[in-house]
Amino acid sequence: MRQFIHLAYQGTKYRGWQRQAKERSVQATIEDLLSKMLKTKTIIHGCGRTDAGVHASQYFVHANIPDDLDYDAVERLNHILPDDIAIYDIIPMEDPYCNAQTDAIARSYEYYMHFDKIPQLKDTSTYFKVSNLDVDAMQEAIKVLQNTVDFRSLCKGPDIYKHTRCNVQAVSLEVTHEGRRMLFSITANRFLRAMIRNIVARLIDIGKGELSLVDFTEVVSNQKEFDFPFHKQAPPTGLYLSKVIYPYLERDVVK
Repeated sequence: MRQFIHLAYQGTKYRGWQRQAKERSVQATIEDLLSKMLKTKTIIHGCGRTDAGVHASQYFVHANIPDDLDYDAVERLNHILPDDIAIYDIIPMEDPYCNAQTDAIARSYEYYMHFDKIPQLKDTSTYFKVSNLDVDAMQEAIKVLQNTVDFRSLCKGPDIYKHTRCNVQAVSLEVTHEGRRMLFSITANRFLRAMIRNIVARLIDIGKGELSLVDFTEVVSNQKEFDFPFHKQAPPTGLYLSKVIYPYLERDVVK
């Protein structure tokens, strides 16, 4: 029977979601232990890829799992999986063709960052060694992103796509701890390769005064490329896939 698995993971110890030869991945870890539990080879299909070191506070996969098991599959999976992967629910689907990846109508990502050296945050937020950021300029850049349709300037390898347009439904920058921590959030129908990490890096450049708001707006509005040195991506540490929405399924994020 087609079922969705609702889960979350911390990606620090993994080379991303996707199964890879000779590399530890979230998919392979779940797939191998699920197959062992069910005593048959079971393939899972995720709602999207996450890069090495990226986390997911909400993630869905679909798989064909019997619905007549004589044990609690959620409890058993959580028992055998490592502590950095949690299974919240296994949800039967009426439609045998439901697809965790292609059926999603919106995804949200969050990027956590901090500006004081805090060892306890090293795996869950990105430490930027900067101070006196121009927060007002960063917030003005958020307004530019709110009105942006084509994100060609803010993704990696734009020519691999048929188009680079994204329908951004919400985007924000929350400032806390008297400006010493920030949370960037964005929701859209699709995301391009490295898009969020590129956006965060450019926001930091703007906050540092190294990239002007005028230049940022011009490059993004005209779908041009950023000149050196404005090409680096923000580290994966602070990035989370935080919400996935389907027309037939929505679950609260477990916090």
